[in-house]
Amino acid sequence: MTAKWLRALAVSVVLVGSIVLAPGVAAQKGAGGLPPAGTYQFTSAGTDFSSFAGNMQISLNVSSDTNVSQPTGAPQTTTSETQVFLNLFDYSSGTFTSACLLLDHPSDFTINKELTTASLTTTLTPATPTCPYSSPLTTTIGLNGTWTGAGPLATTRDESTYQCGSYTLDSVSRNLNNSGSANLSLTMGGTSTSLSAGQIGLNSNNFQSQAHGVAAPGCGLTGFGTGPVPAGKYHIFGLNPNAFFGMPPGPTNQISLFENNSSSQPDGGTATTSQEFDLSVSLFGGAFNGYGCWIISPSDVTSTGVTSASIKTTITATTPNCSNTYPGFGISYPMTVNVVWTATGPIASVHDVNKYGCAGYTEQSVVAVQSNPANSSGTVTMPDYLGNPTSVALTGGMGALTYVDQRIHAKGVDPQACLIRG
Repeated sequence: MTAKWLRALAVSVVLVGSIVLAPGVAAQKGAGGLPPAGTYQFTSAGTDFSSFAGNMQISLNVSSDTNVSQPTGAPQTTTSETQVFLNLFDYSSGTFTSACLLLDHPSDFTINKELTTASLTTTLTPATPTCPYSSPLTTTIGLNGTWTGAGPLATTRDESTYQCGSYTLDSVSRNLNNSGSANLSLTMGGTSTSLSAGQIGLNSNNFQSQAHGVAAPGCGLTGFGTGPVPAGKYHIFGLNPNAFFGMPPGPTNQISLFENNSSSQPDGGTATTSQEFDLSVSLFGGAFNGYGCWIISPSDVTSTGVTSASIKTTITATTPNCSNTYPGFGISYPMTVNVVWTATGPIASVHDVNKYGCAGYTEQSVVAVQSNPANSSGTVTMPDYLGNPTSVALTGGMGALTYVDQRIHAKGVDPQACLIRG
């Protein structure tokens, strides 16, 4: 278990949280991306296909979606659609087609509940309706495909509770996924091409949520996730203060700290612990244009949880860089960073339980998140191109103080058939 896990997790929850809204529910979102009080359900079942044969390369996703929404005090609404995402490159003619389309006849696509079979027989034309922001086709394309699931079937269940002030959002999501093979016949310009794929995915999702109260200004959410881990017990936790200064077209600067603490106890292995404080600095459009990420001393950081935090550190040419990040550029040394965060509220909290199983492998992840919007200010000082110390004042910063605590317990071995899924 490495420090990059928590850094990736903390980045995704910087605005607040850890609930992933289904697309249909997200369409109902109100303040801060949160849906208004009411009940919501989103169901989806779909397949993917990708293949390269001869002069044709294709990527295809088909999804049948239904969204049921009933905000408190409003009538229930139900919407359904079947989407086709198509990317097609014909090397012989050098033409590329990319489109998101809505089937005129949703019955052209079928998939059974067990995710063992699916079929698509349809003709896409320039008149076929498009998804928002997608351009229509310029030619007619016929698709005739069959999908066959081979197993094993993987299941994921996620339960989340989000709270911010008097607002709460309880969500339950159940995902099923099967791998297998598929065959597809594509007809375009009077020519038919047969394609096959030996590794495809059939999947379904049932997402239900219930919201109460009114989200106050400052409440908001986003999503996160990790992949399967070896059998054992893992604990990842730490504080992430993040601040943004300025807006385009003017100077835009960002200061982020990632406190990465982890303990790992793989079954049959050696227990390990680690701690790392990563400081990320991004400066653009002002006196400096540069980026970098460095491992700093814990003594350079003070905090009182998600109430306040401060950094006072000096980066030199010998300060180690963060692992698993892009190389820095445009930074001159020594660079002094002095930043203070002061929370403004309200505090938002998330409790998320995710259970995944496939064949004999199981993994349970429990995540607790607290996040508090914060104002920030400070200075960054480093030599200019003449070697003269120059300071950039950071004022009016907006961001958050976010604390993440994740515990993972995995059993068994995730088989290869479960690892590669569409």
